[in-house]
This record gives sequence, structure tokens and C-alpha cells, in this order.
Amino acid sequence: MKLFKLIALVVAGLFIAVPAWAGNIPEFDAVGCDATNYFAAANSAQYGQVIARNIGPNGPINYYSVFPRLEYFKDTAGQLFPDPCFPMYLSAMTDAWNQGVYEWQIVLQMKPESDINVNIYDCVLKHNSFDIWEGADQTGRYRAPWGQLFFVPTANPIMTVKAIPGEFATPGFTSPIILDARVLPGLDLVAMDEQLYTSKALWSEGLVMALPQTGNVNASGQAEYNLKQGDMIRVTVEIPGNNTVDLFYGADNVILKYIGIIGTWFYGTLCVAG
Repeated sequence: MKLFKLIALVVAGLFIAVPAWAGNIPEFDAVGCDATNYFAAANSAQYGQVIARNIGPNGPINYYSVFPRLEYFKDTAGQLFPDPCFPMYLSAMTDAWNQGVYEWQIVLQMKPESDINVNIYDCVLKHNSFDIWEGADQTGRYRAPWGQLFFVPTANPIMTVKAIPGEFATPGFTSPIILDARVLPGLDLVAMDEQLYTSKALWSEGLVMALPQTGNVNASGQAEYNLKQGDMIRVTVEIPGNNTVDLFYGADNVILKYIGIIGTWFYGTLCVAG
């Protein structure tokens, strides 16, 4: 009997340990070549480590991160010109009291094991100011002629985040679903469907998308499915007509951050020589 109990404990321990055998690793994804993303390539302390050390059987995953038919950036704001916040970077401006739409579709190169952070890097300036060191501002904020500061929630950007099924999508996952965000602080769930957020100056803003799980129903009433490598995340930002600032976004401004499961790499086209 004692031997049986010992064997049972060992077997139970092995089952508990199985998920650890697969291993987990930090990963980030963006539109186009991740390894040369403007905001990632300059951050050696975080993104640089991932670029160098997330290595699958075919080489560093972020060296093979171009998916021409699956990823894109598009906007209705205008043509791309040199960004006033970030040297040698191109972006499209939506000026104050004007509307614009920006959209990024990004391929997940690993099956996520964690929630997914949507990081958006901003350039937010006072109207007709093209110098971040003199004209930095916050979305939704304006100063009255008598000097008082006001904040108008409806004048802020509106974000929608959806998951799109890819080549290896979980069975049943055949159409886009809206992701839920974890409200900070508190971690309550809210549908990331036309949600307001505020940004300022040249800083990045981070929103946490809850990892969908097969069998669950999201805050929008849609059936959830486990995300897999090759699925896509679509981030849409709408600038409202009562926008109070000049806003600039380009192809590299949105980055997805999460923990991937080792063994689930999804390779695209080589974009950086090894």
C-alpha cells in the first residue's frame, strides 16, 4: 500500500510538472520586421534581449517576422512625414478638431500563455506645435484663455482590439472576437470595443488584454477560443472630431507583449540577416 501511494504521488507530481517542460519565454510582435521596429530596436534592456534570445529551430523568431499578406498598418489621417517626437521615424498626423483612424494588424508568432499587453507609443502635441520640448500635451486636455485646465473624456482616442483567426486557429474560431481588457487598477474586465484612453507627450500607454479561453464567453457575449500562433490581433484607434491636440502615429507605434509557449514558434519571411 505504501509503495502504491508513493507511485501515485510521483505520477501526480509528473502531471503537475508537465506544463513546465514546455517552457515559456517573453515575446513581442509588431507590424513588419519586429527586430527593426523603431521602438523595440532602441530598447536593448527589454526588447533587445527578446530579439537576441527568443530562438527557435529556424533561428531568432523576430528575425523572421514579416507577413505581407497578414500584417498591415493603415490610416485615414494622411501621408507619412518625419515625426516631431521621434527622430528618423515617419508618422501621420491628425490635428486638433479633426478626425482620423489608425489600424494595426499584427501576427502572434507564438501561442500566448499570458495576457497580452497592447503598448501604444504616442506623440501628442499642442495644436500647431512641432516641438515636443515646448508643446507636449495630453489627449482630451485643453487650457482655457483664462488659464484653467480642462479634461474632456470624449475628446480622447477610442480603441478597439479584436482577435482574428489565423492558419492554425482553434477549431470553432472562425470569425473575429473582441478582446476583454483588464481595468487598471482593479483588474475588472471590460470589452475592448470603442473604449476611451488617454495619452501624453512621447510616452507609451499600456493596456492589458485578458487571454481568451475556449469555453468562456467574453464581456461582449461572444464565445472565446484559445489563441494560437498565427492568429492576429487588430488594434483600431479612432480620433474623435472634438480632439484637442495634434496626434501622430505610424506603423511601429503598436507593440504586443506577452509570454509565449516554447515549441509554438510561427516563422515568417526573413528580414534581418543572422
